[in-house]
Amino acid sequence: MKGRAMLEEQIRKIIELRHDAPYAILGPHYVEGERALIVRAFLPWAERAYVLPADGTGKREMRRPQSDGLFAARFPGVRKLEYRLVAIDASGQSVTFHDPYAIHEPSFSAADGQALRRGTLESLFAKLGAHQWVKESVIGVNFALWAPHASRVSVVGTFNQWDGRRHPMERHESGVWELFIPDLGLGELYKYEIRSAEGAVFLKTDPLAFQTEVYPKTAAFTYDIQRRHDWGDGSWMARAMEAPGWELPVAIHPVTLGETASAGPERVSSYGQLKEIVLPHLLERGFTHVELAFWADGETVASYYAPNPRYGQPEELMAFIDACHQSDIGVILDWIPPLLPREGQELSWFDGARLYDADVPNQPTLLAFDLERPEVRNFLLANALFWRQIYHVDALCADVRTHTARLEGQSAGAGLRFLLREPLVAPTLATAESANLIQGRHADPHAVLGPHPLAGESGLAVVRALLLDAESSCLLREDRPQLLYPLQRVHDGGLFETIIAAKPEALRYRLSATEHGQTRIFEDPYAFAFSILGDQDCYLFAEGNHYRIFEKLGAHVCTVKGVAGVNFAVWAPNAQRVSVVGAFNHWDGRRHPMRLRPGSGIWELFVPGLGEGDLYQFEILARNGNLFLKIDPFAFHTEVPPGTASVVYDPVGKHRWRDGEWMRQRARNNAWEQPVAIYEVHAGSWRHKADGEFLSYRELADQLIPYVLEMGFTHIEFLPLAEHPYGPSWGYQISNFYAPTARYGRPEDLMELIDRCHQHNIGVILDWVPAHFPKDAHAMAWFDGTCVYEHADPRQGEHPDWGTLIFNYGRHEVENFLIANALYWLETFHFDGLRVDAVASMLYLDYSKKDWIPNKYGGNENLEAIEFIKHTNAVVHAQHPGVMMIAEESTAWPNVSRPTDVGGLGFGFKWNMGWMHDVLSYMQQAPVHRRHHHHKLAFGIVYAFSENFILSLSHDEVVHLKKSLLGKMPGAEREQFANLRLLYAFMYGHPGKKLLFMGGEFGQPSEWNHDAGLEWELPRGKPQHQGLQRFVADLNALYAREPALHQVDFHAAGFEWLDAGAAETGVLAFVRKARDPRDALVLVLNFSDAPRPHYRIGVPYPVEYRELLNSDARMYGGSGLTQPGGKASAEAYSSHGFPFSIILDLPPLGGLVLKPAPPKLE
Repeated sequence: MKGRAMLEEQIRKIIELRHDAPYAILGPHYVEGERALIVRAFLPWAERAYVLPADGTGKREMRRPQSDGLFAARFPGVRKLEYRLVAIDASGQSVTFHDPYAIHEPSFSAADGQALRRGTLESLFAKLGAHQWVKESVIGVNFALWAPHASRVSVVGTFNQWDGRRHPMERHESGVWELFIPDLGLGELYKYEIRSAEGAVFLKTDPLAFQTEVYPKTAAFTYDIQRRHDWGDGSWMARAMEAPGWELPVAIHPVTLGETASAGPERVSSYGQLKEIVLPHLLERGFTHVELAFWADGETVASYYAPNPRYGQPEELMAFIDACHQSDIGVILDWIPPLLPREGQELSWFDGARLYDADVPNQPTLLAFDLERPEVRNFLLANALFWRQIYHVDALCADVRTHTARLEGQSAGAGLRFLLREPLVAPTLATAESANLIQGRHADPHAVLGPHPLAGESGLAVVRALLLDAESSCLLREDRPQLLYPLQRVHDGGLFETIIAAKPEALRYRLSATEHGQTRIFEDPYAFAFSILGDQDCYLFAEGNHYRIFEKLGAHVCTVKGVAGVNFAVWAPNAQRVSVVGAFNHWDGRRHPMRLRPGSGIWELFVPGLGEGDLYQFEILARNGNLFLKIDPFAFHTEVPPGTASVVYDPVGKHRWRDGEWMRQRARNNAWEQPVAIYEVHAGSWRHKADGEFLSYRELADQLIPYVLEMGFTHIEFLPLAEHPYGPSWGYQISNFYAPTARYGRPEDLMELIDRCHQHNIGVILDWVPAHFPKDAHAMAWFDGTCVYEHADPRQGEHPDWGTLIFNYGRHEVENFLIANALYWLETFHFDGLRVDAVASMLYLDYSKKDWIPNKYGGNENLEAIEFIKHTNAVVHAQHPGVMMIAEESTAWPNVSRPTDVGGLGFGFKWNMGWMHDVLSYMQQAPVHRRHHHHKLAFGIVYAFSENFILSLSHDEVVHLKKSLLGKMPGAEREQFANLRLLYAFMYGHPGKKLLFMGGEFGQPSEWNHDAGLEWELPRGKPQHQGLQRFVADLNALYAREPALHQVDFHAAGFEWLDAGAAETGVLAFVRKARDPRDALVLVLNFSDAPRPHYRIGVPYPVEYRELLNSDARMYGGSGLTQPGGKASAEAYSSHGFPFSIILDLPPLGGLVLKPAPPKLE
């Protein structure tokens, strides 16, 4: 009785349309106790009903125990029966159909239900909704709907006269209702009739319908989405699988579908017009993507799984997408908006409860999705997957907050591409701050540009970019390449921004910007809170003691967070704004403003994507509003003049040095006791190519080194090689102190030249110019709109003679700039010495000035320059032992070449300008007048040992109408050459190291011309020039071979007069001594033009004196008056204060070098 009562209760629920398990009552059921099969059907519209067995045994009429539409038939002894039902209505019309409740194969499983409850059912659109299916060999449509709060759900439609009694669905534990309706075809309209828990009954559209009616009608169609289009975009989709992220550049063309009088590329009124009108436009303009919006703002949507039916059939949209892919164009679709219109909203109160939707505070006309429910988030995730998998849509468009709220943490959605565009909102930056940035007056652009936390919203960041002429721009994250963020212009000045769900400090991305039709892709410099400088660097620089500041300031190739780029840093303490400019930003200083490091005056910026070879300058906005371009004072490389841009260059690893033994030996050597014969060279005019062009550094290595070896010089001294804009300055007006001039090649080419010199045992000295710098507008003068490197007062800051500026040595940063520069040349290029130019102009405040400012003690000494010189020399000698520091100092300043710890300036050597002036003055006299000037030859010895002198016959003596060395010599050509050979003999015999300017070694008759090569045809074709050249080579060989000529240069013990007072005869005689007395040499020089036969000279030793060199030898172009047998023996005849003497035949204008035989000790 109890079982029957329960059955009757279930039947009553069926009849009353409140049953949630119709399969338990309807359809075939075998009753074990009766051993019979009972078939029940609820057919409230039928007058009669029959069961029609498939075995052909004939139909069986069903009885109607009640008048409410429930029919039943009993089949004794039958356990299973295949059948159809026949129903006849009141009009006598019959219909035959398969019983929906005879086929019970749920497509929605318990596992599906569990996944739905967790929000992880990726195949939701394949499980829910209406799908054509074959079950038990019967084709039909399977309906499944999530409505967990409903008490009954029925499928209604044209196929059952919208009668909710006919097809009640079965409820699963997950809240999903399901029913398979056999024989139902495609194209049928349907809805769901839902009875709420409170008993209210209403119709709802299938939320997962693939096609619907045009609003205001909202019924769905049974539709086979998989078979509507034959796709031809296989290769496109395969590429997308291999690289699921966005590929830059991206050019997106937006298209809106809507009613329009005249369709165009931006707006069409049907899906068919997309292919007809839009696609040709995309191809013509080169767009990479098209973005479709087919739902208007506020438009009521029946199903978000169906394209807007107002504009055509789904297959028409598919055909357009397919055509785009076959043309290599991606398709973006605007996704379900975050807020939905309340009016007509099908999802609202879907099953009588707030299932999908929630209210929006302060917006009563709008609804939002209830994202607290995993099933709702699953609905949205599946929707995104649906458009990708079914329609092959490449990306969906949403805003960041919506995307994050719906899909964050959903692994299934991680591979989907999204275009995350923010709705137009007010800028996040204050107006005043935006204006400062755009006007180029912001000292810390990193504080506003790049990624920053979004105020008031945890987990969100705002990224700002200054893209002045960008028509469009977007951002692509490195860690989420499937997400593309279009940046929105928030200021007409070119300020863009976007919102990103990420922590700013961990955000890595690239930007893409299209300007004037050209797209560039780059890492955002302002995403890197990077500084190559530490606090200690800034402290040492401000103190003047950062000896490696060149590793921090300037342009340095580096990698930051795995991104290669260049870090720029420049000292401009009084600038209002500094920007780095170059071809990479169209030389526009508004694009890359730098950040001021507080308290240091240093501006810096890391620019990703730049590398070696990129040109750059600094655009500086002065505080008075003036704007100008400046070179990088620390640039390692520059353009070839007349270009003035700096060039990014990394010297590390550019050259593999092979001079290790030379460098080790140099550190051990005592240069003061070594032969130093310097060949002074101007690299641009030593020799020219046939076409008149300079030799490159490498060509100099090929040609200059063999020549120097042949001539026997020990060192090459180059006139300044640092970059200089004005060629006629010979390099002495330097604009780029850290960059070898690009006229002759790249820095590594100079390294190669020096390395090869060292491999051939030739030292290399650089002419260094810390005394002054030019006023060129692009260089260091008035660098930041103020006097940074120079003094502000012209009485202190300008050289009136040269029209150049004087460094402010009292400013620690300037002192540091110069000291580090000296170290840079020595370390990076392995120079063996620095010849410091114009030291006198540095030492004296009144040097060549009428109006000057005394020092604090009232004197004319430049105290700051003195300290700078001492500091430089002390650091150089400490860090690079063996390096020669040489002063070109022309006054009587004491102790120039003495160590700083004994009160000296710290130089190792000083040019002997007094000797040079006296001797050249003497040599220019006609021989007949020389007896009146004879003292000038001897005077040099008076002070010869007060400094470590270098005897220099430099470039300065053969220019500006001073004549060449040969041209200075009096007499006819033969006498000129004889005089010049005699001059060289005297110089090489005199205490001090030697320097000779190029061309002097073969007697170039014309003055030096920096625009032309030397007159090499002379030593190749004229005997006198050949002879002089050979004489200099032999002098160098003798000088290197004989210790007496170089070993004791700077002590009186190395020199002794034999005869210094023979003014009437013009003869000068002296002894040069080495540490070993046996190595002494005697030099006898006849400065008159008359021979002096049988000339007696007192000598210290009673031995034979062998002639080592005679400047009058025929092979040198002389008359050939040499000593008989090449020797002379001492006699015990006193002369010149010595007990012994020798008799010599002295040639006119000739010099002899004699070597005494070792004395015999008894």
